[in-house]
Amino acid sequence: MFISIKIFKTETKPAQFMKTFIIILISIYFFPNAYGQIGCDPGLNSNVPPSPFTHSYLSFDGKGDFLRSDDLNGLEFPSITTDSFAIEFKMKISEPFKPMNIIGKYRGAGWAIGYHIAEWGYVSLYLNNTWNRIYFLDTDTTWHNYLIKYNKSDLKLISYVDGSLKYEYSGFTYSNMADNSAFSVGNIGFLPQWGPQTYYVSNNWFKGSITSIKITSNTNTIVNYLFNEGAGQVVRDSLTYYYTDRTYPGNSSCGLSHMMLGYMMAADTCDPEWVSNNLPVQSKFTSLGGGVQNLYINGETRYYNVTSSLAMTIWNGLLINTGYFNIAGGVNAKNIASWNGSAWESLGEGLNQEAQSLREFNGELYCGGYFDTAGYMAARYIAKWNGSNWQPVDSGFNSVVNTLYVFNGQLIAGGWFTSAGNTITTYVAKLNSSNEWEAMSTGMSGRVNCFSNYKNELYAGGKFTYASGITANGIAKWDGNKWSPVGAGVFGGESEIFALEVYNGELYAGGNFIKMDNQYCYNIAKFNGTSWSPTGSGAVGALCNISKGYITSLKSFNNELYAAGQFTNINGIDANKLARFNGINWCSVEYGVEMVPRSMEIYDNDLIINGDFYSASGVPCNNIIRYTPVKNITGTGNVNNTPEEFSLKQNYPNPFNPSTKISFIIPNTSFVSLKIFDITGKEIEVLLNELCIEGAYNINFNADKYSSGVYFYRLEAVNSRGINHSECKKMVLIK
Repeated sequence: MFISIKIFKTETKPAQFMKTFIIILISIYFFPNAYGQIGCDPGLNSNVPPSPFTHSYLSFDGKGDFLRSDDLNGLEFPSITTDSFAIEFKMKISEPFKPMNIIGKYRGAGWAIGYHIAEWGYVSLYLNNTWNRIYFLDTDTTWHNYLIKYNKSDLKLISYVDGSLKYEYSGFTYSNMADNSAFSVGNIGFLPQWGPQTYYVSNNWFKGSITSIKITSNTNTIVNYLFNEGAGQVVRDSLTYYYTDRTYPGNSSCGLSHMMLGYMMAADTCDPEWVSNNLPVQSKFTSLGGGVQNLYINGETRYYNVTSSLAMTIWNGLLINTGYFNIAGGVNAKNIASWNGSAWESLGEGLNQEAQSLREFNGELYCGGYFDTAGYMAARYIAKWNGSNWQPVDSGFNSVVNTLYVFNGQLIAGGWFTSAGNTITTYVAKLNSSNEWEAMSTGMSGRVNCFSNYKNELYAGGKFTYASGITANGIAKWDGNKWSPVGAGVFGGESEIFALEVYNGELYAGGNFIKMDNQYCYNIAKFNGTSWSPTGSGAVGALCNISKGYITSLKSFNNELYAAGQFTNINGIDANKLARFNGINWCSVEYGVEMVPRSMEIYDNDLIINGDFYSASGVPCNNIIRYTPVKNITGTGNVNNTPEEFSLKQNYPNPFNPSTKISFIIPNTSFVSLKIFDITGKEIEVLLNELCIEGAYNINFNADKYSSGVYFYRLEAVNSRGINHSECKKMVLIK
């Protein structure tokens, strides 16, 4: 039985969110048994870094937070086969005498633990259609350890609180409690494959905190959720996580990945200010005006439903964000909205379903995705916005558009479609000068997810095996007349490419694959124009996935390459779904992003990340967040705090081949030169010769054209008062 744990955040304000999810950690241990988990590696959390936090817990504000698993039959304690069971948890309430359903598996049958549900002031167990008292909590809002045990041999149901016996029911029996609901924390009655379909949507949400839950049946441990081990990592398996308002082309599930939520302690090696062994410095993540949400209203029932941001672009100086939502920063916005740097605005009547891709073309905003109506206009999977009105684009397509791109003055579309009107356009098409879609050779044999311009050629990535009738596994390039393969392509996993990005003169591909061009690379590889190569050990950590993870987005920004997706480790570095590459090393980005990052965009000198998540590095947000990195000259750069003294660091790595990083700190604005000398004292390269503001800098030095030997680097800084500081250090190049 697969376990699927979901966290859905449903508050209206970021401040409320922060109160709700203070620091989250769920470590799940499953044992191979009749009711245990199948297919997911229990070692997924085995390498969680140590944390200075020691008092973490999961909090609920009573307004719609919940944690939901799959339909776990083992938690129904079948009366014929169950000799004993135990329910153990540590919990506190935050509002006395508020009716609450705290833990349970109940919809029309089953069991539940609640407070003041049927009897004033009692924590009780609903079992066999009867409430059974566990403890008289009254107005107590402190932590307590609860243990409920049943033994068929003596027909006793017993409750212990803080180790002391409280209630004992003798001659206790019960009938089967078969129920197709999910096991839930924060409320009960959820169907496993849908959102909050519950009998108690608005009345009995849990308002309090919980730090652990362990449930056993016979000798089998069904669940063991620990919330008190710090750092905020959460696990969920998305096998039964569905969107119910449409059917995706192909599989209806969101995939087979084991998604890591929350954030892990990790040293951000690209940012010396971020240290893993101390409490973190102020995060460089900030929210964007409350983000986007999907508010469900039906009579008196109100809650925030599943929400997601999927794609972004810049148009007319605005950041455009699309996804599945109806509110952006408190403003009604139907699946698409603009951000002007301080506030969100709607784009007319929006889209009736979400877009998957956005692109500016000839001064207008083009959108492709799942919708068939834009504003009040019929628009089959693609539409354009001129600032005032929505319009269709030709006759549209017969299926979903995944990506839009502008190449050589033409708009290119890729997706699931196979025709545009009466024109056959198998998975890829271009818009001609008559604003009509036309085929690009015979197209692909499967869906196209992304495009990139590399060395003035158009590259396409996706899940296909043929392009223009020629074998091309997941990646191909366009010569103006036909598609051709780029090496042997991707193999293993889903054999699919989701992202293409050019960085440092090479084309990077990210997706869900094990090999690229017959080399093991695990979800990310690079192409130099001639051949593919790995970028180290790859992006891994989602062990329920065949390829151990996947990359959803790549973005070159601030002289670094950012990667987002489902992974917890990239090239041996702990990084929670978000990482960056400075040309030498991969690094984590603070604590990373919880849940699922989807895409990245650059706006107002910041990196914007969107997706299906509610916090990044502990900073609350709703499905979109802004990251402001340290300023960069080359590689990593300048910290926010003003340094107190001049410092030149030893280069790293040292010895090196062929690249290394030179770090230094200047305490005030100075004219700075950084020069490289050979063993004879001859100046061979000037890395820096310009005015720099106070801060910390990291400069990359590539010695590819130099021979092995000893070299020196010298830093000179002259400030406005004429004070000169000079320092020199030695480094070794070994080839």
